[in-house]
Amino acid sequence: MKKKRIWLWIGAVISGFLFGMVSAALKGVLSTISMESVLYTTYYLLLFVGAASLAIALYYLRKSRECYATYQTVEDDEENEQVYIKMYRYLDYGTIASNILMISVLFCLVMIVSPLFENIYLAFVSLLLMVISFATGSFCMKTISLIRQYKLSIFSTPKEVLSYINSYDEGEKQAEMENAYLTLFRLNQILLPELYILLLVLSIILQEIQLVALVLLVVIHLYINFAQLRKTKRYFK
Repeated sequence: MKKKRIWLWIGAVISGFLFGMVSAALKGVLSTISMESVLYTTYYLLLFVGAASLAIALYYLRKSRECYATYQTVEDDEENEQVYIKMYRYLDYGTIASNILMISVLFCLVMIVSPLFENIYLAFVSLLLMVISFATGSFCMKTISLIRQYKLSIFSTPKEVLSYINSYDEGEKQAEMENAYLTLFRLNQILLPELYILLLVLSIILQEIQLVALVLLVVIHLYINFAQLRKTKRYFK
């Protein structure tokens, strides 16, 4: 036990030393990079992600519809089950890609309002991508309504989503609940604490507290934990 503690202390000292060296090195590098270059590079990266997500969403949603049409006509039980699995798998892939597209669009729209962003053509591209993303989202909702036989609006409320999940079969509902719990756990216990560390590193490098980002991070972290009280009050009365 003592040896383990000694090694932990040695590891902490070495990590602190390396952290200081990396921070100093990054500070010198970042001072040579202009904010305008960072904005444009990030914008083009997210624009590419949005375009790729659009293509992937349309491809898998169309494949899901094709499987649905096949599912209605196939009589062989084994083949019918395989088509059934593919249909829902493609639907999930298309839905996830559609959500990533919306995230990319929101990011691009926020970026174009920056004073450093004066390219009118990129602003037009962002607005065009926004219109396309809404059309893709509508197509996704229609595909969900067709396959799951449940009408879900593009701007669904939490109550509507909960009712939608309750329309799943027991096996799929169990898988969805497990995935939601693990996602929440990783977000609360791993991802958000790592973001605190990242903000600490940025604050040291830039010699400025990232106050807005820190406040937003704390608000999200508190919301996740306070939201658990609703479950406690509901099931442990």
